[in-house]
Amino acid sequence: MIDDYINTFLLFITGLGSGVYVGIASGTAQAFMIPVLTIIIGSNIYRSIGTSLFIDCIIGLIAGLIFLRKGNVDFKPVFILAIFGSFAAFIGTKFTTGTPELFLKGLIAIVLIVFGLNLLINGVKKNVEYIESKINFSWFKNNKILSFVIFGTIIGFASGFTGMGSSGAVTLILIFILGYDVHTAIGTSLLMMFFITGSGAIGHGFIGNFIFDVALIAGMGAVIGAASGSLIANRIDEDKLGKLIGVILTIIGVIFIIKLFI
Repeated sequence: MIDDYINTFLLFITGLGSGVYVGIASGTAQAFMIPVLTIIIGSNIYRSIGTSLFIDCIIGLIAGLIFLRKGNVDFKPVFILAIFGSFAAFIGTKFTTGTPELFLKGLIAIVLIVFGLNLLINGVKKNVEYIESKINFSWFKNNKILSFVIFGTIIGFASGFTGMGSSGAVTLILIFILGYDVHTAIGTSLLMMFFITGSGAIGHGFIGNFIFDVALIAGMGAVIGAASGSLIANRIDEDKLGKLIGVILTIIGVIFIIKLFI
């Protein structure tokens, strides 16, 4: 798969950039990895998804442990989300190969842009206040364990199905529905992502949707990037961090849309 130094360097840089991005914004390496793997490396979307999940797994472990060291992790949702999310992610992998590539890519891009623009324009606080004024989430807040089970199952399945790291979705749920502060939401979701994306990567590996040499090289870059990104995120003001996440998500989503027509 990797036949020259340029591709090797590109994969390392992609892994590095993915690590920084996810470590800061609690997103997914998929936004970086899948375009590079499908367009530059020439892999099909299904093997790219499996490989991207593995990179997210590495980033979730490294960045999550750094947030844990800083005291920005809540263990209860980590374990509950991990158990139900991991099982659902493994199941989700069984449906990936039967879904058209264009649909998968388009779905991923739309999700990134919608959430990105909301955070960029309104920041975290205004978004939370607006959503709470329109929807009553008291039931979810009063039944957090059941909420973790429900959301963990849904997000886990979506992660295994699309190859999107579950961290970003969990972060948004923890902030907007369950009332967590940004830093704790990011740290908790990153550590949880290690388990869910790991399960998804294993599921894809069993059906041959994994590129070992690509994962090895990009993974080394991801380790460095995840450590750097998470250290930066722990030092940024909450609202500024939210808007930074919005900028990154929007840019990646637009790039993904453009790639659909190239």
